[in-house]
Amino acid sequence: MKFKLFLIIYFITYAIELKSHELWLEAKDFKLNKYSKLMVNIKVGENFNGESYPFLNKETEKLFIQNQNKIIKLKQIDGDYPAIQQNISSSGIQYLFYQSNKEFLEYDSFDTFLKFTQEYDLSYNNKKTKPPKEIYQRFAKMIFSYNKNNFFESRTNFDFEIINKNNPLESNVSKILILLNNKPFKKKKFIVFFKHNNKFIKEKYQTDENGAANINTKMRGLYLVSAVYLENMNFIERLKYKADYFSKWASLTFRKY
Repeated sequence: MKFKLFLIIYFITYAIELKSHELWLEAKDFKLNKYSKLMVNIKVGENFNGESYPFLNKETEKLFIQNQNKIIKLKQIDGDYPAIQQNISSSGIQYLFYQSNKEFLEYDSFDTFLKFTQEYDLSYNNKKTKPPKEIYQRFAKMIFSYNKNNFFESRTNFDFEIINKNNPLESNVSKILILLNNKPFKKKKFIVFFKHNNKFIKEKYQTDENGAANINTKMRGLYLVSAVYLENMNFIERLKYKADYFSKWASLTFRKY
């Protein structure tokens, strides 16, 4: 209990510097057997290198698993580390979903904000050069399997979601669809990160008119697909949130064995 309390205090105190970077779900083992327990870290970082966070209820809006038969809402304990720990009984490919609450961020400099927008080719108000304030929200998704690799396409009511149209665990080309508010995230840049042992690759892709794209998944290793939407707040929203922008971050992780 003391260790969990220490983790909660530590990450509340020091996590702010990481909040403008990617968040993703990373399992200790993406391929489970009947003796395994799903153990997943919530990670925040940059270039697929980050810190693992304990579970914090105050930062979590939704957490659930979807298999071919049903959606299972998960309850975790504050301070759990790894953040998500769950026994799995249904076989096949399954999806873990995490949606954060809305959080506030004030950039330490305009250059930091500019670097972020350039990374994802995002539009912003170029008339303002002071460090902006931002409301952000995360929508993270992870594919894992138990016993079998039978694939099904998963869609939820996430505001921002990356969807697999085929099985990335068994395909050299993964067909994906990105939706923002259930509409195609069309002609937008997104990033695919890959790592395996000492190998690291970072590639930019762009969706088509339908919000679709094909990504290279030939190599065996861990993949992170990351997309960001940045919205200039209108006058009413700025008054409500006391911020200049609202960003939504979508991520998808999976491991190809």
